[in-house]
Amino acid sequence: MKADVSVRSRDEIATAIRALMDAQWIRLRKASGYFAWVYDLSAEDLLQEAFCRALVGTRQCPADVDIVRFLVEAMRSIANGEGGKLENQIDTVPVVQPGAASDGAVDLKDSTDSQEEIMVAAETDEALRQAILGLFPTDHQARDLADGILAGYDGEELRALTDLDQKGYASKRRFMRRTIDKHVPKVEKP
Repeated sequence: MKADVSVRSRDEIATAIRALMDAQWIRLRKASGYFAWVYDLSAEDLLQEAFCRALVGTRQCPADVDIVRFLVEAMRSIANGEGGKLENQIDTVPVVQPGAASDGAVDLKDSTDSQEEIMVAAETDEALRQAILGLFPTDHQARDLADGILAGYDGEELRALTDLDQKGYASKRRFMRRTIDKHVPKVEKP
C-alpha cells in the first residue's frame, strides 16, 4: 500500500524552473551532458525532455524534493530508458583466447558502471554538496561558488557566475577554504 505523497503542480514546476539560479542551471547542464555522454544522446534534448515530462505530468515531482534533484533524476531515468533501447546495438568482436587483446574488442562487463554504483556516487556527491552549502546558509555568492566548483568550473567561469572581480573572487575563495577547513576534520596521510 503506497502512502499519499503530495506532488508539485504544473504551475509550481514551471515557477521553480523559471526561478533557477545560475549555479543550478550549470548543475543541470553538467548532469545532462554527463548522461548524454554515457548513453550517446543529445544533452540539450535530454534536458528539454525532462522539462517536458515534468510539465506534462508524466514525471511527478514530490513537493518535498528539490527541483534540481528531481530533474537530474528524471534525466538519468530518461537516458537510461533510451540507452536500454540501444543496448544491444554495440559492435562486439570476439576474443580468440582469454587475455588476448584485439583491436575493436569491447568487454561489456567493464564498459560502464552499474546503476547501483552511479546512484551511490550521485548520493555521495549530493551529500557532500549539501554539507558544503550548509556551511554558507546566508552567503549566496559562496553557495553559487561552491555549486560551480562542484560542477567542475573554475577561474573566469566562476567569477562570471558570481559577478566577482579578481580580488573579490580570491577573497571569497580564501574565506570558503578557511570555513571548510574549520568544519572538516583533517585526515592524516599514512
